[in-house]
Amino acid sequence: MSVKWNLFLAIISILFPVTILSAAEIPESAISSDASIVIRLKDPKATSQKVASLINQVDENLSGVVGLNLRTILGRSISNPNLAGVDTTRDMCVGVFLSQSKQPGFLYAVPVANKNAFKEALGEKYHSATHENWLLYSSDQALVDQAMALIKDGQQNFQTHMSPRSRDLFAKGDLSLYINSGKLVQIYQPQLEQAGQKVDVTLNRLSETVNTAPGVNMKPIMSIYSAVAKGALQAVQDSKSYTTALNLGSDGLGLESLFEVRENSQTDQLFQKNPPRKFEELGKFPANQLAYFAGAGNTEALITWGMNFTAQMFDGSKPNAEAKTKFEEIVKEIHKLKFGSYYFSFELGKLSDGVLNAYAISEVEPSQKMRDYTREMMSLMQNISIPGLKQQITFSPDEQKIGDEAVDLTVIKQEVDPESDPLQIQKRMLEVLYGSEGITNRMAYPKGKVLQVMGANASMQKFLDALNASDASKQISQNQPTFKHARTEGLSKANILAMFDLPMGIAQGYNIFAESRQKEGPFTEELMKQQGISPSYLTFSLSTGKQSLETKTYIPVQNLKSGFKIFMLISTQR
Repeated sequence: MSVKWNLFLAIISILFPVTILSAAEIPESAISSDASIVIRLKDPKATSQKVASLINQVDENLSGVVGLNLRTILGRSISNPNLAGVDTTRDMCVGVFLSQSKQPGFLYAVPVANKNAFKEALGEKYHSATHENWLLYSSDQALVDQAMALIKDGQQNFQTHMSPRSRDLFAKGDLSLYINSGKLVQIYQPQLEQAGQKVDVTLNRLSETVNTAPGVNMKPIMSIYSAVAKGALQAVQDSKSYTTALNLGSDGLGLESLFEVRENSQTDQLFQKNPPRKFEELGKFPANQLAYFAGAGNTEALITWGMNFTAQMFDGSKPNAEAKTKFEEIVKEIHKLKFGSYYFSFELGKLSDGVLNAYAISEVEPSQKMRDYTREMMSLMQNISIPGLKQQITFSPDEQKIGDEAVDLTVIKQEVDPESDPLQIQKRMLEVLYGSEGITNRMAYPKGKVLQVMGANASMQKFLDALNASDASKQISQNQPTFKHARTEGLSKANILAMFDLPMGIAQGYNIFAESRQKEGPFTEELMKQQGISPSYLTFSLSTGKQSLETKTYIPVQNLKSGFKIFMLISTQR
């Protein structure tokens, strides 16, 4: 009988090791559900080594300094500056307890190698208790007592209120943070109600105090500020929790977050009305752009808001009042169209023709109606006036034919009033961005899409060639290795997807700045290759779902390396 019982225990220990080890090995079990915030650091020694490895790839001279600073920061964070008696090979946790009436309380659950050395380092400020090879301590004796009772009696800890997705995310991070936002809402409900009451008052005061130039209506701007502020407050009221995890790898670092809300709340309903998408069109954009962006959601609301804002620029004269009325009627018709995803990319061009070149796709059905409405609006926009600017709009329908696509051309020439721009700074900025000829914009309307290229160097031919290229073509982004890698680091389906190469943008921008001063740009292809500076994209993606909003950010080590090299090279320039 004894042999059978021992065999049974052996099988159980193999099949359910996590259950057996959880109480003794996981410090989170000591932190109660009363905690508002929980922070967890996985295996500090291994995590520090990961940080050092990443920094070493950026610059070898930094890794040693960063390693020492990390140890100092960790020591001070747990009130043990020299980490005396700390076992840095196992996870440690901190629970933060907030209330309206008392100062925040902190409960530390730290693994120890030498309990006496650790207690001596803490001094008399803290109350503490030991559980096996853990030290639980706080300046509040009640929190220590609560933790010991929790371990002894198996009462609810903070993880019992976490969803499976939240628990999984919290567990896998090298550094993790959990915020019980539902509890925080309960604690700070009076302040949240006051904040809601103050939003309209503050925005009204702001609208009244803004020094509005004649002809500019602040109401559209204030309305979007109000919508954003109220939406954020509602999201807080509806929230249940927020979990985020930082993960360190040999090729970069990632940050994943999960925001969860109450079922069928206003925020939950908003999330579910805007499902995420795959954004496959982004892979057909021209390769080697500095940034790529895609968005999905309530696109028609954003577009019609922008057009309504434009309508406010008509002055109060009788002809313009009639034009404004007609313009607003067109906007109402546009609102009836079916909108899909939106895509955008940009690159930097030549200083002589304007440096900003952008490419965009808006999914619209039927696109030919959008073309008709756009042409009507362009004829009306001749009457728009912008304070401080003289504006001339030249619209040329069917200006170009590329294959089966007719291309409309719009050139907006703006002259800044010398009185409002005595140093001609705005004038020069417009010329740098768009060229001396003005803002050049070309549009085409293939079935289901509106294509737009902006900038004198931006080519509709280049854009159409990329969009119509074969899936294996090297001229499109999906076959660019850096784009391909960055895309796999984003969420497969998202509402927002952004990839941008900030280091290369800074290098190209600095070359343009040097060119404006009749100097040669320092960042030549030869220098970039010599210094190991190459393209790489930081990736950010956001996705909404049932009761949740998820984000994922990834920074490749090459992005960090290129950024550091460029910073060091610029700092040596005179």
